[in-house]
Amino acid sequence: MIEQDKRGTLKSLLPYSKKDFCVPSNLYIIGTMNTADRSIAAIDTALRRRFTFVEIEPDSSVLAKHDNPIINDNVDLTKLLDAINEKIMDKYDRDHRIGHAYFMGIETLNNLYQTWYYRVLPLLGEYFYNDTDTLIAIVGKSFYDQYGNIKNLSLSNNNGTLSEFEEKIIDIYRVRDNG
Repeated sequence: MIEQDKRGTLKSLLPYSKKDFCVPSNLYIIGTMNTADRSIAAIDTALRRRFTFVEIEPDSSVLAKHDNPIINDNVDLTKLLDAINEKIMDKYDRDHRIGHAYFMGIETLNNLYQTWYYRVLPLLGEYFYNDTDTLIAIVGKSFYDQYGNIKNLSLSNNNGTLSEFEEKIIDIYRVRDNG
């Protein structure tokens, strides 16, 4: 009943009210799916037969349009996202890049810290499970120990200098910019 050619014409009897029902022809159903989540092939194939798929790639410029992408006058979220995604593509594939939504709404260094440690690093940990070398290649050795355990860096800054966390976040894209 949701296929375009059946909308508005094919009716079903609703079980409780016993009334006829049909999907209106002007109804649009919009769903989202990460390309990394395409693990159930039969469902994926069924959805692709019935719907139009539009790929929306991670786009760091969205951060500049809707948010201030510079945190604490030091950390550039657009450069950070681009650097991480470039490394993910190099080490894994394009379907596992991090979407720009992960970095939207970040207004303070503390917001970034929370996002980094509770969203970004766990996601990377899933992508590269038991592959500490790749995790370190993507974000640097300061965020993981030799066993793959996450190391929490300090947010405190001394005498107006950058915190340890800021320095190591900036290092992720500084290498890319200088390299």
